[in-house]
Amino acid sequence: MPIAFLLAACVLATAAGPATAEDLAAPSLTFSNAAPVAAAAEPRSRVSNGNKAPDFQYQSYDELWQHLHNLLDHGDVLLVFGASDVDLRTLERERETLLKGGVTPLAVVERSERDVWASVRRLGLTFSLLADPRGAIGLQYGVYEPGLARSRTAWFLIDRKGRVRQSGDGMPSQSWPSLAAMALGRQVPGTQAAAKR
Repeated sequence: MPIAFLLAACVLATAAGPATAEDLAAPSLTFSNAAPVAAAAEPRSRVSNGNKAPDFQYQSYDELWQHLHNLLDHGDVLLVFGASDVDLRTLERERETLLKGGVTPLAVVERSERDVWASVRRLGLTFSLLADPRGAIGLQYGVYEPGLARSRTAWFLIDRKGRVRQSGDGMPSQSWPSLAAMALGRQVPGTQAAAKR
């Protein structure tokens, strides 16, 4: 099933009440991770380049439990934590180029599913957001800060085999498609030719 169709179907299936023109104009996936986190959970070491990415679990729009490896079946994944509204808008502008290059963007936010949907509509997002109010995924990747009850800004580019090809703190100075092309060692449409690795 084409990803674009799946994205559109997710909005229609999860919207409260009948679909509106706004719903149809901004297809997006919202997921939630209601997995319990132990009260005394210690932050893990940050996942490093070359490591196997933790295969987190989330509940999809149709209330089925899915895993990161389900997304990797469709290509590489750009996983972003702690993104501000400005960062989310930048990711939205570059989403189509990423998808054409085989990279699915996914932002994880420590907000409720309701707040995530509000952000999707307010910002006009068409890429996937994952509601992770307890920070369970950030803990797995070693970027969640319990004292602040949120993940620090960080990103991970995960290849189809589930390996972290590149990661970083903060938002990169280059575009996401350029970063993906360099990290994956291949051309991503709309970028300069990737350097041979």
